Amino acid sequence: MPKRKISTDSLIARIKTLRRRHRAIDAQVEEEQLRPLPDMHRLQDLKQQRLGLKDAIRVTKAMLIRSGAQPSSYV
Repeated sequence: MPKRKISTDSLIARIKTLRRRHRAIDAQVEEEQLRPLPDMHRLQDLKQQRLGLKDAIRVTKAMLIRSGAQPSSYV
């Protein structure tokens, strides 16, 4: 099976999307923690999702760097 080439622009767009989703989950975590009786199960799920997004961002950045993009070319 031939390797598929992913464009730099699509990797940058993916990083931006992942970061936006990470911020949204961050806000949900903060909101849940401010409740008088936070739902610990929900907090655990949200934190797990946030960690998954952080890992996905790290992997996508590594792919971007391997593609030859300069670090200054993406946010």
